[in-house]
Amino acid sequence: MTNPTERIRRAAVAGAFYPADPRELRAMIDRQLDHARTLLKSLPVHALPQGAPKAVIVPHAGYVYSGTTAALAYALLERGRGTIRRAVIVGPTHRVAVRGVAMCRATAFATPLGTVSIDVTSEARALGLSAAETEPSAWRNDMRATDDSPAPALLVNEPTHAREHAVEVQIPFLQTVLGPDLQIVPLNAGDASPAEVGDVLRALWGGPETVIVISSDLSHYHPNEVARAFDDRTIDRIVALDEPIHPNYACGAYPVNGLLDVCRRGVHTAVGQSVSTSAQAPSSPSFNLDLRFLGCCTSGDDGEVALSHALLNPSDTAVLARRPVPLDPNEPVVGYASFAVWQTVSDTGTSSASQSSSHSLNHVINSATAGAHGSGIANDDDSASRADSSDHADSDNAGSGTGRTDNADRARTAIALARLSLRRYLGIEDPDDVDPQTIVDEHDWLREPGASFVTLTEGGRLRGCIGTLEAYRPLGRDIADHAIDAASRDPRFRPITASEYPLLDVEVSVLGKPEPMRATSRDELESELRPGEDGLIINDGRGHRATFLPQVWDDLPDPHDFVSHLLAKSGLPSTTTWTGSRIQCHRYSVTAYKE
Repeated sequence: MTNPTERIRRAAVAGAFYPADPRELRAMIDRQLDHARTLLKSLPVHALPQGAPKAVIVPHAGYVYSGTTAALAYALLERGRGTIRRAVIVGPTHRVAVRGVAMCRATAFATPLGTVSIDVTSEARALGLSAAETEPSAWRNDMRATDDSPAPALLVNEPTHAREHAVEVQIPFLQTVLGPDLQIVPLNAGDASPAEVGDVLRALWGGPETVIVISSDLSHYHPNEVARAFDDRTIDRIVALDEPIHPNYACGAYPVNGLLDVCRRGVHTAVGQSVSTSAQAPSSPSFNLDLRFLGCCTSGDDGEVALSHALLNPSDTAVLARRPVPLDPNEPVVGYASFAVWQTVSDTGTSSASQSSSHSLNHVINSATAGAHGSGIANDDDSASRADSSDHADSDNAGSGTGRTDNADRARTAIALARLSLRRYLGIEDPDDVDPQTIVDEHDWLREPGASFVTLTEGGRLRGCIGTLEAYRPLGRDIADHAIDAASRDPRFRPITASEYPLLDVEVSVLGKPEPMRATSRDELESELRPGEDGLIINDGRGHRATFLPQVWDDLPDPHDFVSHLLAKSGLPSTTTWTGSRIQCHRYSVTAYKE
């Protein structure tokens, strides 16, 4: 740590596990990612799901040994650049043992590539603390989660983080593939049951803005051929969700078992939905978790990764990799493997709210706009870059309705849902408030998959805006969660307090399904754009991806300027030109519900 006002956890293993020089570190990561991209491009079409993984399991040894294996997962996470802005990183405790899952009191981690802030608001919420108790310097060492917290196994323990490398080595990769807006939640899992670690992951699971990173090597210091046999057996069990894995076969067994528990039992969310792989899925909308083995090697393989046989031959039921001939079969080695988990919509169920809630529900909807302070639109051209596109948006949920009355009803309902979620998060009590799920249950269109942005303004000034373009979950839950995200997780602003709530104006933007554009050059793109109407996504397939909402046209009415600023936002030069399919472009529409 540094002085108490900064609370920055300095890099402990730079110069040992990875280069301390930023240029050398970037060059090494770029080489390993390029190699991983080449390997992944060699796979048959549809060998892996589309989109970014929701979770990965990656090794944590020195980059020269395990970096190429870890890069397989991180090359896939590049797909989430612009959407993923928080990484929950869970590693084991190599140096200081703990009972439970340990947070630290830092507010940021430093690596040679820069400083990454910690999402202390989410940490406090998982501990069961109030919105006013989000200052880590006030947390006591060995303080444990409250009995009614969503993650009872959480505790605060500084010593276990001081020299631990398992979380730290993941951060430079994450900084490279996900960009500078990333926040992290660093955790060290000690002695804990799969369900206890699983509950921590469930408490921090979040939406498409969050990725779960499990840090684990496999067997340690067996002869190469023996290690391969042990590792193949462990890989097979992980793919089969056959937990618990013993620490003798994976040093990160505790965090791995927590993720397997989530894959087996599902994720319960804030508004009563669930992510489930069980055949006994609830009647509410549910999601599948699809775990895939990517590849593996040992420290004796000189960085040569064996891709999953199941990926190379999708029609074959075999899982384990075909490994290269070992350089020295008797050399004691450490094993490494990468896995990825995708989260997808499985079905949409129905449920009905009780009649007894109707009066309260109407009260919430009717009062949602009673305190509006104007209808100024938030031209948020920064938060929009954190959204992403999906090839699997199931339907166009622009929410335009069948007429003025229907559209007005939807506007009142969407704003009411966002405000109710905000009040519950801020701890503002209203005896007439209902559970957010009650509002969702009253409206079919809120139970359908949809994507949204929620924008908060105060006196016409932007106060927070977060959303996604990926229609991967029920629209009602998307709006409810993004209302809280806009108030607490927009990295440009301090979290909103309860005293500010009466001053806020709320806007909910419901997005239509992105459609590919036919333009094969920048000139064609600029001529096809419809100023004031089109939201635009650009993606070069190499981690440069960004979007502007249609509202940005108010500030950038010229198509050339609009595209230039969007290119710069993605990390490309604003003067970039192209022909063919080097840059893919999608447009989408937005229906804005304002107070």
